[in-house]
Amino acid sequence: MIAGKRPALGSYYGAGVLIGSCLYLCANLFTLRGTPFLLGGDQALFWMNAQRLLHGELIYRDFLEFTPPGTDLIYLGAFELLGSRIWVPNVVVLVLGVILCWLSFRIARLIMKPPHAALASALLLVPDYGKMLNGTHHWFSVLAVMGALATVLQARTPPRIVMAGILLGVATFCTQTRGPSAAVGIGAYLIWERFQTQQSWSTCLKHELLLFLPLVVTWGTLSGYFIAKLGFGQLWYFQVTYVLHYVTTGPNDLSIGSSEVLAWLKRPTGMLFLLVFLTLPVVYALSVWKCRQRLRVRGSGDAALVDAQRVMLLAFVGAAMYLEVAQSPNWIRLYCVATPGIILLVWLLTNAVTDTLRGYATTVLLTGLICIAAHQTWSRQVQQTMIEDLPAGRIATAASTGEKLAWLARHTTPGQLLFEARWVDLYLPLALRNPVFTDMLEGGHNSRPEFVDFSLRQLEAKPVQYIIWAPRLESPAYPFAKFREFLTERYQRVWTFPDQDEVWQRK
Repeated sequence: MIAGKRPALGSYYGAGVLIGSCLYLCANLFTLRGTPFLLGGDQALFWMNAQRLLHGELIYRDFLEFTPPGTDLIYLGAFELLGSRIWVPNVVVLVLGVILCWLSFRIARLIMKPPHAALASALLLVPDYGKMLNGTHHWFSVLAVMGALATVLQARTPPRIVMAGILLGVATFCTQTRGPSAAVGIGAYLIWERFQTQQSWSTCLKHELLLFLPLVVTWGTLSGYFIAKLGFGQLWYFQVTYVLHYVTTGPNDLSIGSSEVLAWLKRPTGMLFLLVFLTLPVVYALSVWKCRQRLRVRGSGDAALVDAQRVMLLAFVGAAMYLEVAQSPNWIRLYCVATPGIILLVWLLTNAVTDTLRGYATTVLLTGLICIAAHQTWSRQVQQTMIEDLPAGRIATAASTGEKLAWLARHTTPGQLLFEARWVDLYLPLALRNPVFTDMLEGGHNSRPEFVDFSLRQLEAKPVQYIIWAPRLESPAYPFAKFREFLTERYQRVWTFPDQDEVWQRK
């Protein structure tokens, strides 16, 4: 009777996770009347890339990008299926969050009871994913990694290992380092497991091959079109060489000794980042230590042994992804790869206290999450009240953003060329097109000067009526004096928005 009730209980909690995550995300992505909130963040880059792909442009050749094409193609598929509308990214973020939350519950369910597994998924959903609502390549690659984990956590049979390798290949097609780092974590666990089970080295090496070979084949298959169009060298340059030279060594990296970072760490967001950065390795170390303690005292047939092995696998993969981003962390990279750590944190809490204290701790955590979720939802519903009808559809946003979009909508037409030097958040809602190779200036100030020169030649040759300029780009920290000179010679300032962004019109 008891064994028959557990799956039913788990299914009730699983249904609750699906329904609850969907309702929470809908309330944070749409107004009560169904109008989509205008999302921000790095995901706007992938919307713009998908628009450019829709118009026949090719990544790495016609526009700058240093991540694999996977996320661009996801948004491209969504736009082709549903239309290039402003609500489509909201739906993508909604589906991504629900699947990620459900997968996390399924994984957590393998090592803890359904209520605690639901708590772990809520802890991922509300303070982590729900705070950002940023459907970038980081989350899509983590989703594929979590799928791989869900596959091999139950058993390490050859078919499951092959499927995990395929999913890690998909992760690599979204974030070039995510799949390999997770594969290293799983591969290290397989070696560790070999010593625990005393299996032969030939079996262990076979499992390693079944993991890494499908990863490479899957990535190669997905990248085949772009390799055929551009050549392998072009992909290697932008996905590896360019990243090493101009991205991971940029000023956005964590450098604890710099005055800018020290000032940032004094803020609440900076302190939270530092707390997560320091907590994750502690969580993984404690999880490994606790599992080793269990393995020393439990028999090989004990169910607790299986749980300990699963926790070890989660810790291995989580630690590998943490090391992947630790050399060049920022808040979104760190919070995304924290997914296994969040599950293990709940597992540690539920195994470190008595039943009575566990109940109190669960109640306190759940109450806190409900309060955070309510505050997030209320803030979005109250702060983004300006409704605008734009070429890509009706949106709800803050007043300052709405005024800017309304002015530009009156002075531009869908399909028109416009260059936004500061950011890329205007192209999709206004149905405008980026006319140059580089996505923007501010995000690419460590890129090669040839890219900026090429963009200047493109602006000179194409009928680009408006350029959106930000005065902060004139700072000595940015080497854009040549672009500024071109701007003053060929364009004139016609409008300034409250956020100090300027509209320059061609003379």
